[in-house]
Amino acid sequence: GAVLLVEALLNEDGSGPLTAQLYSLNMLVQTEGRERTGAQYAALLAASGFTNIQHHLTGKIYDAVLGHKET
Repeated sequence: GAVLLVEALLNEDGSGPLTAQLYSLNMLVQTEGRERTGAQYAALLAASGFTNIQHHLTGKIYDAVLGHKET
């Protein structure tokens, strides 16, 4: 199986892009959530048993993170 996350990824140093930072601020205020970097999503997926985790910056509002899990 696999999981595909469609998210606004932050730069690895958290410096942007501005849209992802604004989404993160909005999530923090409304739901105590936040946007993450590709590496942070990879760590969360790996801790849940996913492997071959890849992320792709699309240059648009949303990016993609893909992880596979053996059944």
